[in-house]
Amino acid sequence: MKKKLQLLVCAFMLLFVLSCKMKRDEVPTEQLNAVARAYDKWLSTDELSEMIPDNSSEEDSIALAQRFINNWLKEQSVLHRAEKNLPLEQQGFEKELEEFRRSLLTYAYESQLIEQRLNTEISEEEMAAYYEENKDIFRLKDYIVKVKYCILEEKLSKPKKFEKLFYSDDAQDLVRLEQYCVDQGINYYLDLESWMFFEDLLQALPIEVYSVSNLLKSQKSIRFEREQRVYYVKFVEYELKDNYSPLSLVENQIRNLILNRRKQELLSQLREDLYRDDLSKKNIENLTE
Repeated sequence: MKKKLQLLVCAFMLLFVLSCKMKRDEVPTEQLNAVARAYDKWLSTDELSEMIPDNSSEEDSIALAQRFINNWLKEQSVLHRAEKNLPLEQQGFEKELEEFRRSLLTYAYESQLIEQRLNTEISEEEMAAYYEENKDIFRLKDYIVKVKYCILEEKLSKPKKFEKLFYSDDAQDLVRLEQYCVDQGINYYLDLESWMFFEDLLQALPIEVYSVSNLLKSQKSIRFEREQRVYYVKFVEYELKDNYSPLSLVENQIRNLILNRRKQELLSQLREDLYRDDLSKKNIENLTE
């Protein structure tokens, strides 16, 4: 069945329903041509016909029409509450196109509801589970390292004390090394808990490297001189490019992904709840059903 015939059938059904409720001469024109009502707004057959392609089959036409009607009713449910509950200053979109106005109001109201109801608490267990379930999206695009380095402006007269502290794996020696660097005015980086992309390390140090993979696999530490400076570098841990990223490196990304998923689920549920509430109170009607 073509679109026009489908709409004629809908219009006939509507006229039949309305004739049972009131005399024809008492029905406003906008209601005679309507296929759905939401509060004091009506969706006309003309608006509906614009959403259905001319070459649609009978089955597709009916399905598309019902989907559009239900989506329109859900949108009107949210829009009505937005107009009722949002402060006037948040409704000042009259100079914009009506479609843009509806979008702005709906977005503002839904954002308000999400802000009030969204659970932002994310446990370590939930993040770990999400990581394990979605590991392939967390593959590394660069080499990463846990590293410490010191840049000496000149050679030390007695480097043994410094080197003993620098190459030590003892936590107390790390504290002593930091104090030594502060006392001697040595430029240093000693954060062994944080991952660093190798490209960022190259921005800080003039390391000449032909194969990052070979360097990390074969050398735990390097010492070199450039332009009267002496560089000490020690790699504490590393991950190769294309390996899975460590969980600690992508925790913020995972947290945002989980929150976005919760927002979408909550938004879908809020829209459905408002829609069902208005249907039960007969604030909205699908006049073709």
